Amino acid sequence: MPQNKIVINLPSLIGKGYASFWNTKKFYRIVKGGRGSKKSTTTAMWYIYNLMKYPKSNLVCIRQTANTNRDSTFAELKKAATRFGVYDKWKFTTNPMECTYLPTGQKILFRGFDEVLKLTSMNVEVGYLCWAWFEEAYEIEDEDAFDTFVEAIRGKMEEDAKDLFKQITVTYNPWVNSHWTKTRFWDVEPCPDNVFRLTTTHKCNEWLDEEDHQRIEDLAITNPDRYKVVGLGEYGIPGGAY
Repeated sequence: MPQNKIVINLPSLIGKGYASFWNTKKFYRIVKGGRGSKKSTTTAMWYIYNLMKYPKSNLVCIRQTANTNRDSTFAELKKAATRFGVYDKWKFTTNPMECTYLPTGQKILFRGFDEVLKLTSMNVEVGYLCWAWFEEAYEIEDEDAFDTFVEAIRGKMEEDAKDLFKQITVTYNPWVNSHWTKTRFWDVEPCPDNVFRLTTTHKCNEWLDEEDHQRIEDLAITNPDRYKVVGLGEYGIPGGAY
């Protein structure tokens, strides 16, 4: 076996509930769920794994304000690299906040959505800026601004990246029932061909113990508003078996 080849047992690291999420290449990948549902952890692991798999890929992580990435997407990506045993192959910096895959120079950028027009002019030195992760997407209130950004993820892939694909991933807890993502992605039946959607809960997280699960379930009775944040959220129930 080549010395630079890394063998990873994905099921043992990721666990249950995310096989369809992991394998979809649809343009919109929409995941809603409560805290403890592994959605952010699994998303970060997907990006570390697939950035290393696709040498022309690059990612931008977006929250409403850029500095909130530090303790969310940036921290999750560092943790994912550690779990995969590849932390030494990445360079993580905070000024500017970015991650660089050292063997190729691929980048993970971090931006705020409060200056959306600046996002449309982003570029990378290696390959294509083909993936975007909107974390805590309930913070994004302007659907038109979201569309403005999405329009920038375009362009033909050259022959050296013909297996690469463009994708927008949206992860959040849907505690605001009136959020525009509900009518756009969840109330449409049948589901549009370019949209993958998944609802997850703490029940698919096998790394929580029984006490953790029960404490979350108890909130549905003792503090329903809090349960919306850590449980199922305001709209939707788990879709599919875990």
